[in-house]
Amino acid sequence: MDNKAHFLVNPRLTRLLGETYRSSEAALKELVDNAWDADALNVWIELPPPLMPMPILIKDDGGGMSEEQIRKNYLDIASDKRRRSGEITPLYKRKVKGRKGIGKFAGLTLASSMKMISGNGVTRCTLTIDKTELLEANDDLEKIPLEMEVSEANGEESGCVVELHSLDQSLNYPTPEKLKEILFREYGQERLFQIHVNGEKLGLADLPGHNVKKEKTLQGAGDAELHYTITDNKSKPKTAGISLRVDGKIVGNPSFFGLEDDEEIPAKLLKNLTGEISVPDTTGMVTADWGGVNESSKAYENVKEFVHSEVKAKLKSTHNRQLNLQKARIQKKINQRLENLPEHRRRFAENALNKILSKYYSESDTRVQVIADVALDAMELDGYWEVLEKINLASNGEVLLFAEALSDFGLVEMAHMQAQAHRRIEFLDYLDALIGKPDTREDVIHKALEKNLWVFGNKYSMISSNKTLKNVIEQYFDKKYRGDASKNRPDLLLCGSWDDKHILFEFKKPDIVISRKHVSQAEEYRDDIEAHVNSDQPIEIILLGKKRKEGISPKNLAQNISIHSYRSLISSARREIEWLINTLK
Repeated sequence: MDNKAHFLVNPRLTRLLGETYRSSEAALKELVDNAWDADALNVWIELPPPLMPMPILIKDDGGGMSEEQIRKNYLDIASDKRRRSGEITPLYKRKVKGRKGIGKFAGLTLASSMKMISGNGVTRCTLTIDKTELLEANDDLEKIPLEMEVSEANGEESGCVVELHSLDQSLNYPTPEKLKEILFREYGQERLFQIHVNGEKLGLADLPGHNVKKEKTLQGAGDAELHYTITDNKSKPKTAGISLRVDGKIVGNPSFFGLEDDEEIPAKLLKNLTGEISVPDTTGMVTADWGGVNESSKAYENVKEFVHSEVKAKLKSTHNRQLNLQKARIQKKINQRLENLPEHRRRFAENALNKILSKYYSESDTRVQVIADVALDAMELDGYWEVLEKINLASNGEVLLFAEALSDFGLVEMAHMQAQAHRRIEFLDYLDALIGKPDTREDVIHKALEKNLWVFGNKYSMISSNKTLKNVIEQYFDKKYRGDASKNRPDLLLCGSWDDKHILFEFKKPDIVISRKHVSQAEEYRDDIEAHVNSDQPIEIILLGKKRKEGISPKNLAQNISIHSYRSLISSARREIEWLINTLK
């Protein structure tokens, strides 16, 4: 039997080998990822003390590889494992992590020599790769012989062992603490994957942050032990939430036990939460297949209430402490700005500011200062208070009052672009709600939009709104109207600020499907106006309603006529503003 093996080189090799790992610990994680892909249940890592001659060992109890798999798959550099074997592992249906085919070189990042011993229960293969030989060889990589020994398994269980010898002394030696933190962030909440580093199983204490243990006897559920960590922002777990362990077995996926619906807890903060609660087996708490909990169970309700109250208290104290420390650093500037407000508004402004800042507690001081300045800029304007009060009063009232409040919103000029952008997002939310009300009429939509032309784009200015054709022609074009439709009222006529382009908008009820009849009416308005407009540009027509009637193809509409839904108008405006906000960030 040939005891030599060779690399199979893929053309992507040159690019992929140029990628490096951020740290020694990140390189070792790549080897743990291989164990995950091999459907291992356990991984054991041994890190000897620095400067000692012993190798680093990574052992798993996965499926292992046969000689053929090593030759054709493992040594096929830069081949995508997911294309070769699928996106999901065969046994535990895990999402495959290996994709670039270069994970095998992670060990050689740290060591001069790597020995891989793999057994599949039938054979035992030992492959040795020497980095020095690879770097100094004159031949192409696929021509370099690698030492490989194949023998019978002799009852040995399947799995893989990677030995990293002659560690590179120019690199920082991997530390157990940092390695455990990286691995727990990735695998800490996995139900069937245990990692042991220097004999210790990964646990919540391996994540930096506020580590809490709490025990309590719960009615109907027995003795419960809650253990969780609120991590710092740099050490967020990949999967956040609290796992439920019943009689030693994890049930279902991690959840937040109702904390995600609590308005007092910022959603961002929940991403820093990870842990588990252990309870004894209680009749009726879990489903028959142990795949999830029975939410009607009184025992589970008591567990949920316990987790919710305990974790919420800690999250609030942690959050408030972080927020207060941050506020203290910028409080002097905030106080100076608050003094500019009338005394009767300061308390309200401070409370509003606290709510705003609580949403951005994890941002840098510089960003928080910008957010505070923008908020206070808006609060210093009288129109801000008047409009907010009017919207708050009208939002749950009559449709017409709601529309008037939205219309007034367009009159408020914000001091900064970012403040204006955020307010406009709020306006679009209100407008979206207005569109969804079944009793909303076109005149209501008209009132909400006529003073918020930015929804249609930034380059248009108003010519007329809901005026008769006679008044439009005589007032804006200084001509005597001649025609048979003097009393007709086009909804909205806009003029381009730089290209002399005109747009005629026609609003229909949000539940109206635009038909040919509606198109014809708009064309009549346009024909009457166009005869009096001194412009080489044709007047464009835009009809707004629920949607286009079936059978009306955009290709068959006359030139410069288009039909849009209110939803698409709002969506387009929202995308533009969100782009602006992201750019300003």
